[in-house]
Amino acid sequence: MFIRFWGVRGSLATAITARQVEDKIRKVLELASPADLLSREAIENFIGNLPFSVRGTYGGNTTCVEIQTSENKTIVVDAGTGLRGLGNALMSRGKMTGSDDMAFFFTHSHWDHIQGLMFFVPIFIPGNKLNFYSCFPDIEARLRYQMITTHFPLTFDELSAQKSFTHFEETGSVDVYGLNVSAKSVRHPGGCYSYKFKQPNGKTFVFCSDAEFNLETLEDIGPYIDYFFGADVLVFDTQYTFEESLQKIDWGHSSAAIATDIAIKSEVKKLVLYHHDPSYDDQKMDNVLLQAIKYKSMMAPNHPLQIMAAYEGLEIEL
Repeated sequence: MFIRFWGVRGSLATAITARQVEDKIRKVLELASPADLLSREAIENFIGNLPFSVRGTYGGNTTCVEIQTSENKTIVVDAGTGLRGLGNALMSRGKMTGSDDMAFFFTHSHWDHIQGLMFFVPIFIPGNKLNFYSCFPDIEARLRYQMITTHFPLTFDELSAQKSFTHFEETGSVDVYGLNVSAKSVRHPGGCYSYKFKQPNGKTFVFCSDAEFNLETLEDIGPYIDYFFGADVLVFDTQYTFEESLQKIDWGHSSAAIATDIAIKSEVKKLVLYHHDPSYDDQKMDNVLLQAIKYKSMMAPNHPLQIMAAYEGLEIEL
């Protein structure tokens, strides 16, 4: 599997502002010395050593993750605003231009997870085939509803690509493009599902966004530990700080501290913090990641768990 992140923001797409760009430029100039500007090599070295929040951005698009399988097929988890960029990228690679197929898995149908679908160019191209999978039996009706004429100028039937819908139960699984995909429901308003993608060689990628785990649920988390256990990569909802999560019970999201606890208990190899709050700027995200790493070092200093924060453009290969 080859995993790319196209949208990492939760709840609402959030563009970087002109003032934030200015602040980044100002910080770079404050940190630079004359020696850092003597040559292109010196400049590249200087930029490479800057904090991520200064030299880049985590991104403002909502949930969308691409999986490329060993069969050179595309699977997409959720269709937030990041899907638009993915569609353009697929076509630039010569895929989905009129004679290709791909698969979508939907965790749930809140706006930030489906609103990119009607801006996904391949869905307008005759000859393409899009296969939609979900544990929600009415996912087709949900997608159609966001495209009624009071919400969007085109209807779902005007999207020219061929579309198919497959429902599978949480107790079962489906085989898609060489991967075995299973699911588990998680606590979130309106319901939500986590998906586990397993390769024939045993390598496993688990996507668990929009999932609320708190101190109370940790007392009865055994089935989730079994589900996550040994995952090579676990993408986990960490929209809130631990303090915020205590004030937002039943809002449907978790914290980096809880995610770290669960990843350690589940013997996960790599934890990816995900579904970033729209109010968090890049510096706040740097701090969230740093605090998670410090927490892991304090709670399980010898555990090999790696922790990173998702950003648009992040690539992971299994």
